[in-house]
Amino acid sequence: MTDQSFSGVLTDIDESDAFPIQTIEGIPLDQRQAIAYQEWKRLSAEGHTPRQRDFRPDRIARALPAASLMHVTRTDNAIRLTQRLEGRFVVLAFGEGAGNDIEHIYNDDHLHAMMPRYLESAMTGDAAMTTCTAPREDGSAFEFNRLILPFANAEGVVNRLLVVFYFDPVTLARLPGPLKVRRETRLDLITNAATIIGGGLQTRQAG
Repeated sequence: MTDQSFSGVLTDIDESDAFPIQTIEGIPLDQRQAIAYQEWKRLSAEGHTPRQRDFRPDRIARALPAASLMHVTRTDNAIRLTQRLEGRFVVLAFGEGAGNDIEHIYNDDHLHAMMPRYLESAMTGDAAMTTCTAPREDGSAFEFNRLILPFANAEGVVNRLLVVFYFDPVTLARLPGPLKVRRETRLDLITNAATIIGGGLQTRQAG
C-alpha cells in the first residue's frame, strides 16, 4: 500500500448501490465501511492481519473519501500514530492534519476518547468498530462512527491503520466548520490572549 495510490483515488460512492448490511460489535456499517471491511476480510482469509503490501486502495476506491490512513511506529515501548492521508469528508469533519502525529493535531479530550481503540487495533491486529461524538462550534454533540482496519508489515507487526468513518451527510454538510477537536484551537486562543495583553502593556508604557 502506498500513500500515492491511496490519495489518487478519492472518488464518490453511488449511494444507490445495493450492499448487504453488516454489523461489527453491534454497530451497522455503511456502504463505504462495508466495502473496506469486505476487502480487509478477503486479505485476512488465513486468520492473519492483512499485509500492507497486499492492500490495493483501488479495490476500495469508493470508501476513501471517508477514510484516513495512519502510520504506526513504535519507539521506547510506545506506539505513535501519524495521520498520513485523509479523504475529503474527514477533512470537512476534522480539518486537515496529514503528516502530523495525531497527538499534535487533536486536543486531549478527543485523544482520550479515540486513542484506546486505535492502540488496541495496533497491538492486536484486530478490526474494531466504535461510535463516537465530538463537539461542534456551538458545543453540541456531533455523532459519527469509525471502522478501524489494521495492516501489518512483512514481520506481521501492525504498521498501518485504515480508518473509515461514517458521518451523516446532511449533518456534515451543515457544519459551519471543523469539529472542535483540534489542539491548535486552544493555542489560537492563548495566542490571541497574549496579543491582547501585550498590546495593553505597550499602551500603558507608551502613555
